[in-house]
Amino acid sequence: MDDRLPLDAVIFDAGGTLVRLDFEWIAGMLGELGVRTTADALRRGEVDGRRLYDAAATGVLNLSPSAPHPPLGSTAPVEAYWGGMLRAVGCPPGLVDDGLARMHARQRSDAFLWAKPMEGARGALDALLPLGLRVACVSNSDGRAEAHLVRCGVREGLEFVIDSQDVGIEKPDPRIFALALERLAVDPDRALYVGDIRSVDETGSRSAGMQFVLLDPYGDYAGPGTAGIPTIADLPRYVAGTFRTVASDARRSR
Repeated sequence: MDDRLPLDAVIFDAGGTLVRLDFEWIAGMLGELGVRTTADALRRGEVDGRRLYDAAATGVLNLSPSAPHPPLGSTAPVEAYWGGMLRAVGCPPGLVDDGLARMHARQRSDAFLWAKPMEGARGALDALLPLGLRVACVSNSDGRAEAHLVRCGVREGLEFVIDSQDVGIEKPDPRIFALALERLAVDPDRALYVGDIRSVDETGSRSAGMQFVLLDPYGDYAGPGTAGIPTIADLPRYVAGTFRTVASDARRSR
């Protein structure tokens, strides 16, 4: 008997999941400030930033379906996330604000700060499509999430991209996930959300009734009972081992 859960759709986060921070640029920027570090060290420090962001987050928004959404960016300040990463690689307190200002300027520019495809993302997307799964993206962004994905070569294969700036709702509000589920015509418990920040991605998708898997590169960030994978490249194998899909059901019926 196959006791795997049925799955019809996979919905991705964008930043930190399909695209990543330009750690190489950040390392160079810090070098200009006199802070010697590496892209690899920043990758490790980024998890510290996630923890600080989670600690500052307001958690699930207690809203009725008709309640207005609070101002975008109210969940937690991005400075907690980026600043936590900078401190983790030894940036002195007196230079953190300078580093954050340069990072904000980079993100506002056409160059972007979320400027690199996540390693393995393109292959993961390509591997999911033959399984008969619907695939989309829900992102907290500034109206440019789709542009980030296009530039990084990971937009193809996604049916659509929902950007919080465009819809006026952001994670962890379950209503932004409900928008995607409605467009896909998929029941929440038959959809998997893939993300990297527990306080917005896990809290929000679970509140919407979805399945969730966390990108946990060092195996020390997921909470008890939270499913995690080290890299996005591991997602197809995780899906195949955990869920029944259209393709797996078709093979069983032959």
